[in-house]
Amino acid sequence: MKKKMYVLGVAALVAALLAMSGVAQSAMWVGAEIGGNYNLGVNMSLNTGVFGTSGNTSIQPSVIGGVTIGYDFVNAGFGAYAWPDWMKYFSFAMDLTYNRLTAHQGSGIFRAVADRSKVNGWEFAWTFLFMAHYGFMPDSEVPGGRINPYIGVGPAIVWTGIDYKLAAATPNTNNAGAVPFGIGFPAVGLDARVGNVGHSAMNVALVVEPGIRWVCFKNVSVDTAMRWRYSAPSWSGDFVTIKANPLNQIAFLLRANYHF
Repeated sequence: MKKKMYVLGVAALVAALLAMSGVAQSAMWVGAEIGGNYNLGVNMSLNTGVFGTSGNTSIQPSVIGGVTIGYDFVNAGFGAYAWPDWMKYFSFAMDLTYNRLTAHQGSGIFRAVADRSKVNGWEFAWTFLFMAHYGFMPDSEVPGGRINPYIGVGPAIVWTGIDYKLAAATPNTNNAGAVPFGIGFPAVGLDARVGNVGHSAMNVALVVEPGIRWVCFKNVSVDTAMRWRYSAPSWSGDFVTIKANPLNQIAFLLRANYHF
């Protein structure tokens, strides 16, 4: 008898979990995302206190990836609440993303970078989005609509870092082994000695993300989105200050979500 009750109890629990995971319009969701990140002509400046320069600096496209968690203001699923009916058109989400920041050697301010060296960087962002959406093509399985265009707006906390090699700022009047720095630098040139330099910064960014959510199954959806991120990081340390004025980025994202 106890064994039968145990089996019935397990079966009931499994059925309840399956029913919860099959809610067509559930409150909570988690997802994973990947895409391409592109920089829209970054105006950067470099200053050492002795000399400075600025220019349009090319940063290579990179892969962006991350994880997200979100909440729909509906009255079904995990974390549901008796929200007013009009709240079903709104959501809140936050995600963590990572991408590389690598500048083309010889581009913009990095004309000053030593030969055969690389300008490597990274970017880690914690984004908060307030989202509005509307569902089209509802059916009995997904009453909220199979196709949901949305727009998300919010702030982000962005951590960035760069690592590069820069010629030492030592005047060389005879130009022996001098490194040309281009605009804003004296004709006497600089010695070709280099040193490793690495700086990091934390800034607040603005994020806007239009996209479409495609509901594939009761508890699985896919997002196709374009994210614009605007920030103006500045990296300072030793004798060097580098600023991005600003850092405009566009990311094309593909996101898979599980609703529960």
